[in-house]
Amino acid sequence: MRSGRTAVLSLALVAAFAAACSSDSGNDADKSTSSAASQPAASGSSSQSASSPAAPSTTPVAKTKVKVTTINSDGVSYGVGMPVIVYFSKKITDARQFQAQTKVTADGKPLTAAWYFQYSSAGNGPIEAQLRPKDYWPAHSKIHVGFPKAGTSLGKNYVSDGKLSSLDFKIGKRQIVTVDNSTHKVTVVSDGKQIGTYPTSLGAPSTPTKRGIKVIMEKGRDISMKGPGYYDAHVKDTQRLTFGGEYLHAAPWNTSNIRNGVNSSNGCTNLIPGDAETLYGDLHVGDVVTFPNATGPKMQMGQGYGLWNVSWGEYQTGGLVPTR
Repeated sequence: MRSGRTAVLSLALVAAFAAACSSDSGNDADKSTSSAASQPAASGSSSQSASSPAAPSTTPVAKTKVKVTTINSDGVSYGVGMPVIVYFSKKITDARQFQAQTKVTADGKPLTAAWYFQYSSAGNGPIEAQLRPKDYWPAHSKIHVGFPKAGTSLGKNYVSDGKLSSLDFKIGKRQIVTVDNSTHKVTVVSDGKQIGTYPTSLGAPSTPTKRGIKVIMEKGRDISMKGPGYYDAHVKDTQRLTFGGEYLHAAPWNTSNIRNGVNSSNGCTNLIPGDAETLYGDLHVGDVVTFPNATGPKMQMGQGYGLWNVSWGEYQTGGLVPTR
């Protein structure tokens, strides 16, 4: 990600000038002397300037620069479901130019992608946007994102500061994880080949697991989980799926229910410790995890990386901020 310092385009102002009123000073000259009357009148005399009305002025409208930042990093390899996420320092109102000036390539070839705006779920500014193509990113590819230049209109009196100029990252294997509530199995398919199936326990009836498409957001070998059913427990081999606390993780306290297909978790995907460790090693941030028949409500955009639950037609409208 490279920062460029590009000067913000200045607003061109046009001032309207009123026609100057001409004074009939020649008549007064005739009354004084005939020789004065024979002299040609001087144009733009000081007396005429003094009597002319002042020209109206237009006050320039100040443009507010909006800082645009991203959580993605140059050179990092992500799974095929990973969005490009940017945060805006102001609540922008129009993203049509931002969308039009964003250029995306995969292995050097143009790739159509769209921004979808929402209030920032992570609290990193008033508004965030997530960029994705129609389908998952092409596996084993190099992605380049060229961001809009400085001065790009963001609605009202907002313009982009242009400091976020580009992003270059990699996409690894096409890894799709399916969590089936009817069989209580987690199945991993990597580049079209099934590499593992593991038993699981999903959310109990009172705390059901959300259904839909999720994306691994972050990973932690050993984290502290606080809340009902955890009591500040240290949980191993965790892979976050939602902001609200759904994870793939080891659950040694729940081994019996995992083996017997009994849903008893707080919404997480509980795994036998050895299986959780294997999955932790096999999966990456950005890999897709689908829950086609979980009993909870549908995964929403702002509850995590829920962008793949939005239809492509709706996605192209821009969501909270119009992009076309």
